[in-house]
Amino acid sequence: KQIDNFQTGLLSAVLIKGENGELIRKSGIMTVVKAGGSIKAGDAIQSIFPEKPYLPLERV
Repeated sequence: KQIDNFQTGLLSAVLIKGENGELIRKSGIMTVVKAGGSIKAGDAIQSIFPEKPYLPLERV
């Protein structure tokens, strides 16, 4: 319910049911911050994917 407090309907947009009826979560971000400081719109960021195999997200 936390995500729906941010925007109504958001949870249903990021959850789907798999072939066996299991819930598949389609969103989630984990970050590592290498340097502190202020950020603003337009600042560059870099995304580095972990090595495969990718693991499904668990509910928090």
